[in-house]
Amino acid sequence: MKTYANTLRDQFYRDNYVAVDLIELHLTNSSNVSDPLYLCSGGFNVTVDTTTAPTAGANTYTAQGDFMGFSSMTEDFDVKVGKFSVYLSGVGNDYVNKFTQGEYEGKRIVIWKTFLEFAFVNNVEILQIVSSPIMMFDGIIYNIQINESSNSCQINVDCSSLFADFERVAGRKSNNGSNWLYQGSTFDTSMEKAGYVGSTEINWGKI
Repeated sequence: MKTYANTLRDQFYRDNYVAVDLIELHLTNSSNVSDPLYLCSGGFNVTVDTTTAPTAGANTYTAQGDFMGFSSMTEDFDVKVGKFSVYLSGVGNDYVNKFTQGEYEGKRIVIWKTFLEFAFVNNVEILQIVSSPIMMFDGIIYNIQINESSNSCQINVDCSSLFADFERVAGRKSNNGSNWLYQGSTFDTSMEKAGYVGSTEINWGKI
């Protein structure tokens, strides 16, 4: 569960703050060169330096209506894979090409929430960031859907907190080789004993 600094938690009880969602899509182009996408909700761009952005320093998260929102996220103490979807507009931009021409599966996606408050700087009222952004989600992209019609286009980016999503069972077997194939690495040995257990007859109940 998340914890908040006092200065940030106080913003929930004020009537002049603005909450903005920031999204980082760590995409690459067809040449496997980093080509990240920085978007945000709200009606204005936000420039901020996060700890996860692939581009060093402060980056501008654009708010041109392309980041349409995301499905609800929940937190609890159960050990399970967290999944949700991000909705992007595919009209008037090259986002469709970014996903279809590059390698999107397994790429990192991070969502932050930041609070801004009104302040006067040199007698000009501006919005400035309060404290540090809160990380809401850090995971990977496992699928995209492009829904097109005669007058609209929406890109649904399906995200997961862990690539080893065991709800995606088609073709997966309970052994190390299959687990490594889906995860793309050989570090996880959680299925090491599964094959031996599966070939053993277990008598349940009292003998």
